[in-house]
Amino acid sequence: MSKVIDITGTIYEGMWNLEAPFPDFKMQPFPPVPWAQGEVYLESFQMQSQTGTYLETPGHFLGYENTFLIHEVDVAELTNRDCVVLDVGPINPDNSQERKPVTLDHILNAPGSDEIKEGDAVLICAHWGAMWEHKDFVAHSPYISLDAMKWLIEKKPYLIGGDFPRWELVDRPQGIFELFKNEGILLMGPSVNLDKVTKPRVKLTVLPLKIIGTCCTPCRAVIVEE
Repeated sequence: MSKVIDITGTIYEGMWNLEAPFPDFKMQPFPPVPWAQGEVYLESFQMQSQTGTYLETPGHFLGYENTFLIHEVDVAELTNRDCVVLDVGPINPDNSQERKPVTLDHILNAPGSDEIKEGDAVLICAHWGAMWEHKDFVAHSPYISLDAMKWLIEKKPYLIGGDFPRWELVDRPQGIFELFKNEGILLMGPSVNLDKVTKPRVKLTVLPLKIIGTCCTPCRAVIVEE
């Protein structure tokens, strides 16, 4: 029997967010609708593209005129995608203020690292998804080392993601995204429950909102273990 694991983080008021000018998520009840036949119950939302778990194209780095946007991604390519989940173990189990790297050694020692095929999705489990509702989810996030990212890119994946929100060192960038942006690889923003995956090779379905004119939208993502 297949096991379905929802790896989508929840979106709610007061949740973690990137620093300004990124706006916080806001949700408000919809006012009465005078032309509706009876009462209706809806909400309006304020949020930015990288809210919660999201899918992003290289347009985030290259500019929209130089690459494809999110509505142009073929949904067939995002459904039941072959995926390898690399469990690198808890990277910052003590929630240290000093951000800890996912290194190349972590990647190479993770079960399934030798099973990655060209065109796979690759998700890194640093056991950080459990911090989703913690105030330090972004500030103390693990990051990925430059040699680890180089190794992953050389595998020619279709998509890269993980359960931590900040892949680069903001104060002293390593050049992670300079490597990443020209390869046509999709990036999936932080997820949860990757530590519940028991097999490295699984199927991934990730469905972004189909909004025209943007490189990135929130998405729903699930893993299926056969």
